[in-house]
Formats: sequence, C-alpha cells, structure tokens
Amino acid sequence: MANRNVDLTSQDWRNLVFADKNKEFGAYQLRKESDKRHNLAAIFTLIGLVVIFILIIALSRWSDYRAEQQAIALQEQREKMMAAQLAEQNDEPEPEPEIEEQKFEQPEIEVPEEVLATVQVTQIAIVDADKVKNEVMDMDTQKEDNTARGVVTQEGSDDADKFKAVQEQVIVKEPEPEVKPKEEEIFVAVEQQAEFPGGTAAMMKWLSNNVRYPESAQQNDIQGRVIVKFVVEKDGSIGHAEILKGVDRDLDREAIRVVKKMPRWQPGKNNGVAVRSYFNLPVVFRLQNQ
Repeated sequence: MANRNVDLTSQDWRNLVFADKNKEFGAYQLRKESDKRHNLAAIFTLIGLVVIFILIIALSRWSDYRAEQQAIALQEQREKMMAAQLAEQNDEPEPEPEIEEQKFEQPEIEVPEEVLATVQVTQIAIVDADKVKNEVMDMDTQKEDNTARGVVTQEGSDDADKFKAVQEQVIVKEPEPEVKPKEEEIFVAVEQQAEFPGGTAAMMKWLSNNVRYPESAQQNDIQGRVIVKFVVEKDGSIGHAEILKGVDRDLDREAIRVVKKMPRWQPGKNNGVAVRSYFNLPVVFRLQNQ
C-alpha cells in the first residue's frame, strides 16, 4: 500500500522514479528545478503586492497634498484680489446719494375780482401853494378813515382781511427734496470671511461633482480658469454673480450656472454681525487628457 505522506517534490521521490533513467536532461531536470521556480514565483508575487500597496499609499498622499496646495493657492489668490479691490475702492470717491427732483404744483387760489380801496399817501414837502397837486389828508381824518393806504387813490372794497387771507394763501412752502435711502453696503474685506459650508475642501469637492464640462469646449480643447465675482448676502444666499475674468463663452456660462446653484454659505461678519460681502471664486476647467 502506497504511503500517503510521500512528498512528490522531494529528492528521494525523484531518485526513485528516475532510478534507471537518464537524469541529465528532460523531466528529471524540470522536477529538480521546480522548487526553485516556485520559490521565485512566491518572492516575485510578494514583491509585487508590496509595490502595489506602496503605490496606493503614495497616490493617496499625493492626492491629499495636491488638494491642499490647490486650497492654499486659492486662498492666496482670493486675498490678493480682495486687497486689490479694497485699494481700488478706497481710491474711488463715495458717490453722493441721488436726490430725486420733486415736482409740485402751485395750488390754484381764487383771487377776488374786486380790489382793495386805498388812499394815496402823499409825501409832505414845502412848495408854493400854486404848485400843490395832491392835497394831504389831515391827521384827524386819517384816524377816522379805515381805508388802506397806497401809492394811488382808488375805489374798491373796505374789507382788508379778505385780501390778507388771499395773500397768505399765495405763500406756498416748497417741499424739501426726498433723499433716497442708501443701499446697504457690500464689503470687500470683512473681519470674518464668508465661507462655503464645510470649508474650502468641501467647496472644491462640491464644484468637482457639479461642474459639467461643456461639450463644445471639450471638442475644441478649450480649458482654463474662470474667475466669478459674487455677493454673499447676510442670509448666506448667492447673488449678483458676474464674470471677473473669462475664458470662453460656454465655460463662463457654466461657471455662472454652478455658482448660482451653490447652497447657502456662512455669511461674512463685522463685529459679530452678518454683512453683505464680495467673494471671488476661480472655477478651473481642465481636460483629463491634458
């Protein structure tokens, strides 16, 4: 009965099988070198697994390093742009508030057709009697006469109050110009910058998942960096998005679309109070085969 524990790769088994045969070449040599081949195969397999493991770790760390460098570059570029805009804003004089011209109509005043009776007041001068043209009313007569005094003598109504009321109605006070309320200020630099929920890394990941590369730009090998300027409102919503630096019409349009689609941000703050603030965001379009 054969021994089940016989090692078919052992030297004793090979000598038994090839006892009366030529051992210089052929199957004997193949069996003799099989142990060496198996050991080499195992070593190379182990080395290959170690190399693959090292490559996976290196690629993962390189990806993290690259994302970190992109975030740093983005922050530096944003700070430079904000500093330039702040300097430009300080150089420009603050526009005066627009004053809307007020139109008003003169109210129609009913002026009585009759005139006020007056008596001419004559200047007293010493002249010859034959040269006197207008007689001077004596003082007693002036005290008893209620007729108004004027430059000429004319007949009319004795009711002076009626004409006084008309004169008061004619005086119309011009309304003061209305000053439009100043639009709430949009800050270029704030104490606490507006931030995408989760930070810069979360924003880069969100852009990567939501940006759709325009097909026309892919076909024409168009790529580059589009810088979008927008306002982060006090409630974190995005508004007034515009292209600060464009590359291509389709790429610019896609950058505006994806910025407007962003979720609400954490607004910028001054003294702990939420304010409106500008933000410049570069949106990078890069083809995979480049």
